[in-house]
Amino acid sequence: MKQKLRKRVHGRKASKGASEMIQQRLMAEDWWASAFQVGIYRSTPTEPATEALLADLLARGAQVAVPVRRKAGYAWGWVDASTIWEKGAHGIWEPRETQPATAEDLRLIVVPGVAFDAQGGRLGHGRGHFDRLLAQSGAILVGLCFENRLVEAVPMEPHDVRMDVVATEKRMLYAPAAAAKMERLLG
Repeated sequence: MKQKLRKRVHGRKASKGASEMIQQRLMAEDWWASAFQVGIYRSTPTEPATEALLADLLARGAQVAVPVRRKAGYAWGWVDASTIWEKGAHGIWEPRETQPATAEDLRLIVVPGVAFDAQGGRLGHGRGHFDRLLAQSGAILVGLCFENRLVEAVPMEPHDVRMDVVATEKRMLYAPAAAAKMERLLG
């Protein structure tokens, strides 16, 4: 079921302009400016870009962590304005060096996905890397999604992690518990 959905959605193209609009929409939210311990992904060419979000966070002195490849998968690593980046697996920019961070350190995490639904369901690439990164986190989870990759329902399994917010180039979709979680974490 998930594999069929991945194949169906992966072919849907999105413009660079859509990525820019998603980032602008997210940065326009009042709560975005309150986020100071943030996990964020570096995008592949098929995912919504995060360059403007990363630049905004670093410019305002937020603590920022990115997924870093390790032997057994991925872990969080802190980056800052002086970080040296190099192309890693799948063409993703990775920091040359980082200090370890944990999911518990983060108050907001920006999450990639192949597709999302309006209830916060997320379809990843199928290897479970991000679900494992998110499993120990109580952070506000924000999925970035091209509008044409928003589906009616993502099939969810027990290990799958739901998003609190899904941001597209056209709208922001909030899960029912998002407001209480935001109040608690960003106060």
